[in-house]
Amino acid sequence: MNEEVMQEVSIELNLANRKYPLKVKAGEAASVQKAAELINFKLQELETKYGVKDIQDLFAMTALQITTQMIEIESNVMGNQDDIQVRIKDMNSLISQALEEQ
Repeated sequence: MNEEVMQEVSIELNLANRKYPLKVKAGEAASVQKAAELINFKLQELETKYGVKDIQDLFAMTALQITTQMIEIESNVMGNQDDIQVRIKDMNSLISQALEEQ
């Protein structure tokens, strides 16, 4: 792997108006920043939508929302992998049949 990507960099995240200094791999810095932006967006969205002011409640609701979405995505990916495996097996059978007929 590229040595530059493995090198750690210092970044500062702002989550719910609190600063968090972190050291992350250079290749992960953009993803971590984007994750923080998503969390802040979800916090603001839930606060506005439900009128919740307690930051701990907002973090809990945000964690639940994001984790639920992640589980749904993983489930869809696994379902697609199963579907792909079935199709590959069917294609292998068709190829075997075609070769046997020759």
